[in-house]
Amino acid sequence: MVKQSAKASVEPIDHGRFGYARVSTRGQTLEVQLATLATAGVAPANVFAEKKSGKAGSTRPEWEDVRSRLRPGDTLVVTKLDRMGRDMRETMETAWSLQDLGAKLEILSGPLAGVYDPRGMGKIFFAMLAGFAELEREMMIERTLDGLAQAAAEGRRSGRPPVISKDMMRIALGRRADGESVTSIAKGLTYKTAGGEERTVSRRALYNAFGAHDAELADPARRRPGRSWQQAQIRCGGPQRPPSGRVELG
Repeated sequence: MVKQSAKASVEPIDHGRFGYARVSTRGQTLEVQLATLATAGVAPANVFAEKKSGKAGSTRPEWEDVRSRLRPGDTLVVTKLDRMGRDMRETMETAWSLQDLGAKLEILSGPLAGVYDPRGMGKIFFAMLAGFAELEREMMIERTLDGLAQAAAEGRRSGRPPVISKDMMRIALGRRADGESVTSIAKGLTYKTAGGEERTVSRRALYNAFGAHDAELADPARRRPGRSWQQAQIRCGGPQRPPSGRVELG
């Protein structure tokens, strides 16, 4: 059974050290992770756990709950790095959230086991993740643009409108220039689906849009008619199918 959020618990919260556990719904259980977190000294009232499958980018209520409680100097404990996200991008976005908060990350097992403080030596770890993210983003942009160019050459066009409009992009770029984090910017951007439902722009969509925009500025020769930053972002109604070769973490 998935443990309920600590908000519903009558036990006092011991601020400073929190645990996060996650499994998919494909026959996996949380017991091993919960036992490992308990052995590592995380108070039961400070453990947030959930079963969450589906596409990365969908909501994770327990993660959002524990993130809202973290303060500078607090520590988030996970059994393995891949418990932080359902794919590499989501894992890195979660780590960046900790960096923005000034919170430490403690990984209990795996090749990257250790405690990483973004205010100290742990900066190297977060810089390494940023490097991997930049590499993945550039590869994704290149594959997306190549695919769009091939589709255009064959007379095929995508029919759904982009999530981020040109006006929204101008606002987002201005806020980024002021030093605001992608997470904070995305929370302030909304759009309407084809069915009229209002939604908040996802961080993934904004990261993709920024990445494509930056790539065009860095190499204007890559621009061709019909190719723009809007074509690399997530479309209305859900994310695009991930390119082949993308790392998926269970």
